[in-house]
Amino acid sequence: MIAALLVCAAVTFALRFLPMQVAHRYRDREDLRELSTLLPAGLMLILVAYTLLEADSGVQLSRLVLAAVVAVLVNLGSRNFLLGFLAGFAAYSLSGLALG
Repeated sequence: MIAALLVCAAVTFALRFLPMQVAHRYRDREDLRELSTLLPAGLMLILVAYTLLEADSGVQLSRLVLAAVVAVLVNLGSRNFLLGFLAGFAAYSLSGLALG
C-alpha cells in the first residue's frame, strides 16, 4: 500500500514539475505567449457549449443560458472572474426557485 502511494506521489509530482521545467525554456516565444492568453477563454467556451448541449430540458437550458449571460456580463463589467462566477451561480440557483 505504501509503495502504491509513493508511486502515485512520484507520478503526480512529475506531471506538475516537468511541464514547468519545459515551459521555462520556451517562455520568451511569442506564439506560446499568445496561446497562453487565448487558451483559458477557449477552454471555457468548450465547457459552456458542452454544458448547454447536455441540458435535459428547455427549462434547464434557459436557466443555464441565463446564468452564462449573467456571468459574462458581470465578468466584463467588473473584470473579476470570481464575481462573475458567483453571479452566474446565484442566477442559476435563483432561477431554479422561479422556474421550478
